[in-house]
Amino acid sequence: MFYIIGGVATLLLILVFIVFKEKPKYPPSRAQSLSYALTSPDASYLGSIAQLFKNLNFVLLVITYGLNAGAFYALSTLLNRMVIWHYPGEEVNAGRIGLTIVIAGMLGAVISGIWLDRSKTYKPVLCHTNPLL
Repeated sequence: MFYIIGGVATLLLILVFIVFKEKPKYPPSRAQSLSYALTSPDASYLGSIAQLFKNLNFVLLVITYGLNAGAFYALSTLLNRMVIWHYPGEEVNAGRIGLTIVIAGMLGAVISGIWLDRSKTYKPVLCHTNPLL
């Protein structure tokens, strides 16, 4: 089964290299055409990564996302061991706790997304400021 999946993925990769071009014949938007005009020919991947890490907002975003993702993955990885250490024989409940954490996160993301979309208070929520000021 893994060989079949590997074969299909390899075939798709080969098709991507054959069919897709580096950039389209016509730019998809005016902003993209300006971007093509302003891009220097010596722009490199590592150079763009270095430029990103010079941007303070990007660095703060990477740190906060990394802390959030790291805490979630650490908790979900060690949850079973923590529950069984304190409550032997409760493997099923450890799974239920993990499911509850995931479902609560999904519901929270949907609810906060709907609320942010309706209230249009993106910046005050992200900056933890009072939207009435």
